[in-house]
Amino acid sequence: MTGSSRKRCSLLLACLILLLGMTACAEVKVNTLPTPPPTAKLRVFFLPVSDALSGRMYWATSHKDYAESMVKPLGRFLQATGIYAIVPQSDVDGVLMGQDPERILWQRNGWEAARKVGRALHADYVVVARRGFQGFFFFQTLWINLETGKVFESKDHPGTFLMGTGSHKEEFRKIVRQTYFEVFRQAKGDLLATAIRKGRTMERMGPPGMQALPATEARHEKEQPPKTPAVVAAAPKRVPPDRPGKDVRKREKAPSSPEPVVDVKKPSPPSSEVPAMTDRRQAAMQDREWMPMMQSAPELGKTRLVVYDLETTQPMQVAGLIITEALREEIYKIGSFDLVNREDLTRAMDELKLQQSGLVREKDAVKMGRWLAARQSVTGRLGSLGSTTVLQTKRTDIETMGTLSIGSLKAPIGREEDLLNELPDLAKKLTQK
Repeated sequence: MTGSSRKRCSLLLACLILLLGMTACAEVKVNTLPTPPPTAKLRVFFLPVSDALSGRMYWATSHKDYAESMVKPLGRFLQATGIYAIVPQSDVDGVLMGQDPERILWQRNGWEAARKVGRALHADYVVVARRGFQGFFFFQTLWINLETGKVFESKDHPGTFLMGTGSHKEEFRKIVRQTYFEVFRQAKGDLLATAIRKGRTMERMGPPGMQALPATEARHEKEQPPKTPAVVAAAPKRVPPDRPGKDVRKREKAPSSPEPVVDVKKPSPPSSEVPAMTDRRQAAMQDREWMPMMQSAPELGKTRLVVYDLETTQPMQVAGLIITEALREEIYKIGSFDLVNREDLTRAMDELKLQQSGLVREKDAVKMGRWLAARQSVTGRLGSLGSTTVLQTKRTDIETMGTLSIGSLKAPIGREEDLLNELPDLAKKLTQK
């Protein structure tokens, strides 16, 4: 055998070994988990991926550090929206059964391995955070709907965290926010359809007399006592502004409930700790009422506006949050207002312990708005009337509690995505002077 023949044989053997190794890495074996408890939230499998680099190129951070740096901010950010439930790492480990995620060729065949693991985790979406090199360093975010197969993508070319400048943690936080909102704009209709499907499944499985709860409470896993819903954004002809609250509560009771909802005051618990806690909470709110939280400073020349989460029934909580986020985005794009961001709103809610009473109570909403240095607020309700889904909203002056503008949208049940298409017009109507 000549020298050239030996070289060819060696090269073919090396290619064969490489091909076999790649095939072994590409195939992933999964252990399907038992079905988790039902939830209206969108279950998300988050998958950080680092492409292998060739030559002298290398990642400034290891894949392990990269994954940890991405998981923490993304988990906090997504969970703060109240829309998503992140699959815990322990579940991922249970599905992979000790397989090294770095050795799996996730992106092969249209992310087949990622889809396979996501289904074994009973996830609704796979969220891929991929860093790679294709002539230049890039960062790619993919949201894959595991039921429909739809893929939504955002791609950017940030460089500092890839080149090892030491500021990668701050880059990660920026990337998480930027790519999420870009993908959300593309996927909001898909997210809404998934949330409504899951909500209706929960409604069929749940008790017949579900109480109406504010959508804001979807962020809190701990169950709270049911609260009487507040009056928001009712149509002017049907709901005079000076109608007593008792009549409004009668109109808002759920028609499917087997027992009528009556306005009965519950006796106070025997424990003396509850009034004390209430007094302390009220005192704390009074102290903070004239001490605005300036986490993000208002823009000069713009009225500061807070958009509260839509009030809706329990099965529609997540759908209400998605529509709220989309409405907030449309108002932001108009540019006439300085919007209170989600982080400030969540922080204020936690500080004032309003998860125990809900943000939709009018008095609490006023105090919350003042503490956020907001001058106006947008509130609303998402509900059903016969075979129609109705979205009602209003903009209110926080100081005078006067209604500045109102707006409503309707869509046939089963076509709630039509509401998203009409949100730009609703936002313009709400923000007109």
